[in-house]
Amino acid sequence: MKQRFDILFVADPRFEGGSSTALALEMRVAANAGYKTGLLMVRGPIIGHPFPVHPEIRKALESGLVERTDPDLDVQADVVLVHHPSILNYMMRPRPRVRTSRVIVVLHHPIKDATGAQQYELEAVQQHALMAFGAENVDFAPVSQVVRHGLPINLPKGSKVLEENWDNLIELHRWPRRTMRNRNDAVVIGRHSRPDPKKWPDTIEEALDAWPQRHDWRIRILGGGPYLSEKYGMLPPHWELIEFNREPVSEFLASLDVWVYFHSSEWIEAFGRTTLEAMATGVPVILPEHFRHLFADAAIYVEPEGVEEAVLELTGSDEKWQAASDRARQFAEWHGEQQFVQRLRRIFEDGYSAEKLPEWGHGSGGTVFLPSLPGANVLFVSSNGIGMGHLVQQLAIADRLPPGLRPVFVTFSYGMKITVQAGYATEFLPHHRNSGMEPEEWNDHLAEILLELLLRLRPRVILYDATAAFDGAIRALQTYGSAFSIWVRRAMWQESHRAFLPALDAFDAVIEPGDLASELDIGPTVSQLDRVLEVPPVLHIDPDSRLPREMAREMLGVPEDTIVVAMQMGGGNNFVLDALKSKILGELLEHPDVLVLDLKSSIRTGLQADKETPDRLVPVELFPAFRYSNAFDAAVSAAGYNAFHENILGGVPTLFVPNEGENMDLQANRAIWAELSGCGLMCRRDFDQPRLGALLTQLLDRDTRDAMRQACAIFAREQSNGAEEIAAYVEDHARMHFADRNPVVSP
Repeated sequence: MKQRFDILFVADPRFEGGSSTALALEMRVAANAGYKTGLLMVRGPIIGHPFPVHPEIRKALESGLVERTDPDLDVQADVVLVHHPSILNYMMRPRPRVRTSRVIVVLHHPIKDATGAQQYELEAVQQHALMAFGAENVDFAPVSQVVRHGLPINLPKGSKVLEENWDNLIELHRWPRRTMRNRNDAVVIGRHSRPDPKKWPDTIEEALDAWPQRHDWRIRILGGGPYLSEKYGMLPPHWELIEFNREPVSEFLASLDVWVYFHSSEWIEAFGRTTLEAMATGVPVILPEHFRHLFADAAIYVEPEGVEEAVLELTGSDEKWQAASDRARQFAEWHGEQQFVQRLRRIFEDGYSAEKLPEWGHGSGGTVFLPSLPGANVLFVSSNGIGMGHLVQQLAIADRLPPGLRPVFVTFSYGMKITVQAGYATEFLPHHRNSGMEPEEWNDHLAEILLELLLRLRPRVILYDATAAFDGAIRALQTYGSAFSIWVRRAMWQESHRAFLPALDAFDAVIEPGDLASELDIGPTVSQLDRVLEVPPVLHIDPDSRLPREMAREMLGVPEDTIVVAMQMGGGNNFVLDALKSKILGELLEHPDVLVLDLKSSIRTGLQADKETPDRLVPVELFPAFRYSNAFDAAVSAAGYNAFHENILGGVPTLFVPNEGENMDLQANRAIWAELSGCGLMCRRDFDQPRLGALLTQLLDRDTRDAMRQACAIFAREQSNGAEEIAAYVEDHARMHFADRNPVVSP
């Protein structure tokens, strides 16, 4: 297979701020101008947090404006545009199969930061570009005069610097100009940036000068957060802190009268895209003097202590405010889309003659009909034994992978038949408790078996889903070393699991599925939240994909005039609930209009011969039970992750009976949250049995159930399915090149 492009963009698509925004804009503009574009994604060494692909870049991929590449594809491109030199600090792995005649590396950052520390070596960047793309020469394109001034006089042999700066672009139609301010309104001063302490002045005194307190002024800060308290201590009460990305930037900027931006002395702003966005909105801009290289006469330049006087002068005169607004907007207009189109034309005219252009080349345009990418394996490894939660969560992700990525399962769960029935290749490995081996011997065996599988399957991505991070599994992953490893790790740990926290460093990324009850999470993983990627709650079946009530009841053989209570209290493998279950059944069946569906666990233990059951108690093994849940009027359920989120996000009124075994997560805290939020009721085995009758009376009361459904709807309203986000994350990393570490092998 081969892909051919006019322009191949090469970038780390995970940057949160201006670099990704600028890249996404370039891809849109190039495609709309008729260039056929591709994106080779690289995981670079700068970003340690497991960020996903930037949403603007994902939109460009999903819309077909840019075509995703794959490590196994041959690619031919007229021009390769490498965004950010840091992704070439190391050699790319695997080596891209790219042929091109011209490579341009866009320098988004100076070679040295404000402290003089080296950020990248130009010669290494050039060498790794030549090795990766096979071109004879490499051109460097600084994004601004600040970056250009930091370049050495003697460039690496065979390279040159483009005469024009690779200025950031802006789509003016996405930044509506704000109207003239009303002098009678309070002055609104603001700024926004990604949450980075270096984006702020060094001391609180400087910050208070830059954003001063006055009774007739408002200070709005988009991108504020706990990191500011860590930097400054007690924050001024007049600062309105808004979480990064919580408010649309265009709306935020339109609410401001003046933009004020200062940063740390240890930081160099290579361009300042956020300031450009403020200018596009027509907001007058106040900056420190060193920004004059970037924004010329379009801004007002003062030191922090001069901000108050500058703002008073601006807002005290309609004419001065309007003039400053006009200058800002005009500067932004000079950085519009057409500038990039003209830049591309100059590059192609300089780099190619008409005779050299291939027939498929320049001007062929993008298409939404994208070719299939090569097949690749994704290995799902899960540890189960108490329940099926980890395996079901992995199934939710596997079902959402795109064509071409083949899920293969390795599990310790006796519920493995659900992945087999779903059509996935599955290998069963017994847990050491069931293997007859001592833990050390079992871990050695696990390492050997997993490594053999890895060498045979050669997966691009490995998803490990468990609380216990077994030494044997980690050894196998690290020995293999050629796959991107993800630990999908739920929260709400008990303290006894703290010993597994250090395993975070053994994986390339850790993803935490969201938990509605996270406010009550007191487990040890809370200390690591700044190092994991949090996604919304993961569901196997989307609530909207469930069978309609009438159809579900018909398939279950349930009369419409019956109150159906689904009972799913788990397998009972580690926390005995038989006595409580019998009491609940007895109470429910006292009501002649109630039918109980006893949902049997497919991995329950201690099975006995079938006993005679009452007519209105129907044992059934149903997977996935949630697909039929519109047929349920109420439920009695354990508070495991899957059942808890299914019942609440699906609006099923539920009495939660938490499994409080020592190896479980904090199910009791989930049940407490359900009761306090009005989404459910709680019955703890050892504490709440005296009030069981009252709880079941509430559960069967129509008005109470309606109130619970309404409470559940509040939390379901804005929830997306985290399985979609994890599947997209897997897809991105399965098609990614890696340049985030030195590929040297130690002897």
